[in-house]
Amino acid sequence: PRSPAIRLAKIAGIVFRLVVAVAFLLFLVAQVISPNLDSLVKDLETSGDAVFSVHIFGDYLLKLSIANTYVWLLVFYIYFHLYLNLWAEILRFGDRVFYRDWWNSSNVSSYWRLWNMPVHYWLVRHVYFPCYRLGMSKNASTFVVFLLSAVLHEVLVSVPFHMVRSWSFLGMLGQLPLVAITKYFDKIWPGSSIGNVIFWIVFCVVGQPSAVLMYTIDYWKASRLETCDA
Repeated sequence: PRSPAIRLAKIAGIVFRLVVAVAFLLFLVAQVISPNLDSLVKDLETSGDAVFSVHIFGDYLLKLSIANTYVWLLVFYIYFHLYLNLWAEILRFGDRVFYRDWWNSSNVSSYWRLWNMPVHYWLVRHVYFPCYRLGMSKNASTFVVFLLSAVLHEVLVSVPFHMVRSWSFLGMLGQLPLVAITKYFDKIWPGSSIGNVIFWIVFCVVGQPSAVLMYTIDYWKASRLETCDA
């Protein structure tokens, strides 16, 4: 489908919101996340392995959780709502369903189906259905989809950092038990918000900040080894 014309006023509105959102994103990274990670690196350089205590890790986790949630939501808003709609308007692309209301998901499975519609449709068409047609069960086909997604997520993180770790990979595969748990709660308590609460806590309070901390620690270790070798 194609739009009848390019609406310049709409483009101007999207660009304005894009500038504001990116500025807010950079502010959070520079004023909250980066200083906390710098503090973590200083603690690592001062006390070494002692910083891995549960209490210190939990402290940094809580410091990052709120800012990380805002950054994650801003990245979603910037890319899926503004950037994609900007190009859709410029190219007069009519089908603009890039996401649905994933924030209301009562289980993790719904979130993965709704938050990135183009990638979801691509995975269903080119990975899930081919596996299913080969005789694999629905659960096995779903596992293959998450396995491929886990590998690609890890590549997206490992290549820029020039180090191969498994945190993104394990985080993606860890979605499978979460899918089963939240589906179970959704089944026995239909319409409840338990699955949604689990989703927000696991993703924003625990999951993503933990990944940021673990990659920071691993990057510091790799940099220290390179310095020692030099």
